[in-house]
Amino acid sequence: MTDRLGGYWLGARLDGGGRTTVREAYDESGARHALHLPGPGAYAQVREVRSVHAARLVEACPQGDPPYLVSEYIEGPTLRQVVDRHGPFAGDDLYRLAAATATALAAVHEAGAVHGSLTPDKVILGAEGPRLVGLGLADAEAEPAGDVQAWGRVLLFAAYGLTERLGNGERLDRLLRGLVAAALHDDPGQRPDARRLLMSLLDAPQSQLGRLLPPEPVDDPPLGARAEALYLQLCRADQDLVPEVFLRLVGQDDAGGDTVAPARRNDLVAGRAPDEVAAIDRVLEAYGKAGILTTGDQGPLTITYAALLRAWPRLHEWLDSERDGLAVHRELARAARAWEAGGRRESELYRGEPLDRALAWAAGGRRRVTLSADEQTFLDEGLARARRGTRRRRAIMAGLLSVAVLAALLAVWQHGTADGRLEQAMAKVAASRAEALRVADPVTARRLSLAAWRLAQVPQARRALAAAAGDPAVDVFTDPYAGPRSLYAVSDDGSRLAALTDDTVRIYDVPGHRQIAQTAGPVQSVRAMAWSPDGHTLAFVGVDRSYLWDTASGRGVGPPFGRGLGAPGEQSAWFSPGGGLLFAAARQSGERWAWDLRAHRAAFVGQYAVAGPGDRVALTFDGRRSAIRRAGRVTPAPWLDRMPWEYTTFAPDGERVAIAEETGIQIYDLDGVPVLGTRLRPSPGHLRFSPDGRLLAGTDNDRVRVWRVPDRTLLAERQVPVGGADRPARAVLAADGRTARVLAAGGTVLTLDLAGPAGGPARDPAEAVCARYGGLSAADWARHLPEVPYRASCPG
Repeated sequence: MTDRLGGYWLGARLDGGGRTTVREAYDESGARHALHLPGPGAYAQVREVRSVHAARLVEACPQGDPPYLVSEYIEGPTLRQVVDRHGPFAGDDLYRLAAATATALAAVHEAGAVHGSLTPDKVILGAEGPRLVGLGLADAEAEPAGDVQAWGRVLLFAAYGLTERLGNGERLDRLLRGLVAAALHDDPGQRPDARRLLMSLLDAPQSQLGRLLPPEPVDDPPLGARAEALYLQLCRADQDLVPEVFLRLVGQDDAGGDTVAPARRNDLVAGRAPDEVAAIDRVLEAYGKAGILTTGDQGPLTITYAALLRAWPRLHEWLDSERDGLAVHRELARAARAWEAGGRRESELYRGEPLDRALAWAAGGRRRVTLSADEQTFLDEGLARARRGTRRRRAIMAGLLSVAVLAALLAVWQHGTADGRLEQAMAKVAASRAEALRVADPVTARRLSLAAWRLAQVPQARRALAAAAGDPAVDVFTDPYAGPRSLYAVSDDGSRLAALTDDTVRIYDVPGHRQIAQTAGPVQSVRAMAWSPDGHTLAFVGVDRSYLWDTASGRGVGPPFGRGLGAPGEQSAWFSPGGGLLFAAARQSGERWAWDLRAHRAAFVGQYAVAGPGDRVALTFDGRRSAIRRAGRVTPAPWLDRMPWEYTTFAPDGERVAIAEETGIQIYDLDGVPVLGTRLRPSPGHLRFSPDGRLLAGTDNDRVRVWRVPDRTLLAERQVPVGGADRPARAVLAADGRTARVLAAGGTVLTLDLAGPAGGPARDPAEAVCARYGGLSAADWARHLPEVPYRASCPG
């Protein structure tokens, strides 16, 4: 098994039960999943099952090599683990388990699928109750009646620790005993279907009294969270060496992608002071004990699971910021090892372009990686060899590794006598740093690209300037108080950003880059925030209650009301277009509700609902029983069956809806007739129309796209800072259709210009940057190009 399969990075092996191998896996955004590898005879059934008691299917690849299936990762112990550790269940707990699993099976069968391998290992007791996992991997001959029989065996195991027969004693009451006996009937035709089981159970009050929770708190943090927790426990001196350790354990595969690579302890500690050696050993010990690093007594060091490269945001950030330089360093480290192993032959020393490239990186292209003693010696010997051949090269290149000579070299450079090599090397460094900044800070990236061009007109600088010219992001604002637990909401017109950090709420004017209001947050923990459509009221959804703040009133947050969101994971809140309803949802658990702010009561209880303009129309999603509700009338809408409610939005006219399906985005009339002849692709998740309905924006975790609906033209597509699976980006469109604003990770709001370049002849990219943004200030130059004396990038 390689580091990756499809688009997923593989982590630890999980207990799949039966013939299926299950691996923890992470996608490119760092979101956690369970990846299933079916055994012989199993095949992947691609069916969307809607149930809060079943793990969501993310992707199926039955034609892969090997075939695999990816599902939502459910944190918690399996039913088998709980019974083995704590003993069988009894009483109301058995009813709760029976009802939850029957609910999931009924949803599976109604979706036209079969589970096919239901066992106590396929029932996980999560923080929100029992969840069925392993869907989509049934044998070709599996039938629903087999699932019902397996359900009976699961109940037997839960009650007695057995699966083959009814046990002794009265752990099952009369109703449950009868249902289990019927499920285990030898004749499949005599067994009740899952829906009949569920209906019988729902008649018993015990089935509806709370949720069946694991006997112990669930402690199953993702791989990245474990690595981050260890990092935060280290002292500052040890933290400073963590990137040094991990970046040396990352290599490149044949396709140029990231992969884990072994290293020797000596590569990390050679030539270091004793206190640094001790610090590195503490880092290795901490991450080794946690199983994140594999650290044998004499063997090589390695990252245990390649998934860490995407699961740990901090490591991913280190990799992104050092990526270009890391390729140079890997080559240098490999050459230094070969030189050392070969007896330090002069013929194996760097010379020419490889030496220039390594020296430029060593002088200014690295931030978190230091040279080992062997690497330093290898470069020193290469320089000595070059000195013997060319005195001028010695004068220039020796300075790259000596602080004293570097200062002298810079003085020479200022007098204009250098031959331009250093300018070219630093222009490449500046261009690389501009590219690393572009996603999160397009304005500084433009200025840094211009600085690279002014240093030397090398191809890398030209490409950086061209990328700046083609970037639709023209402005950026970032919350200056952003923290890892901060929550954000952007107003419908994109002009205001609300930020909640450390119990303080701040309101920012996004175009003006300034704070305009502040107040204390609610007394309880807040799960999600939302702006009202008029941009005056901010809603806070807490753990069990909600709050409103009239931001223009001069008063603080109002009293608690209604409900909250108790479930962890991806949580969101939003107002209906008319402002009369407040919605909230927790994606992973399926918890959702709406609160009628005018009638002061719950609305759409237990329903997946999407409200339309003015709150005059709403869609309710319930399989074939889906409906359109308008003016007191309910019109069946079976065409909404299997449509994703969370990726559905009304057009401003209230007569059409856009839905992001797996095959692309389609716009439908309310009778289910498609409007677009060709779907909009690719299909991001969350959709938003412009006020006039001519534009449609779609966002997922790390990208935004904007289409012009009448001619299906893609106006803009751009990567945005990644916030993780539980914090997807959100886009809003201006009334004039000229700009879009995207709320991304870390309280960053990007402004996208949708109008494109003005008409007339194309402007020189360097002149365009100077005219709109100016060059780097002296302070920004010192921050981003400290190796080079400041020089003005724009005339005047």
